[in-house]
Amino acid sequence: MGNPVLDENDLKNIIFDVLDGVAASDNETKEASDFRREIEHNDRSMEYRAEQLGLRDVLFEIQMNN
Repeated sequence: MGNPVLDENDLKNIIFDVLDGVAASDNETKEASDFRREIEHNDRSMEYRAEQLGLRDVLFEIQMNN
């Protein structure tokens, strides 16, 4: 998946934080920062990475809640 240092739950939490607009913590690892940057600036990448983690339609769900 490209980020072996981060486990599946870490990646999911970052996705949910990005969707919820939660800023990165001051002590976020480089791997977490790289992953966050990738999905923050590219909706397709976020959808792809979310699907790899078993999450479906994450951007659709967030649009429905706004």
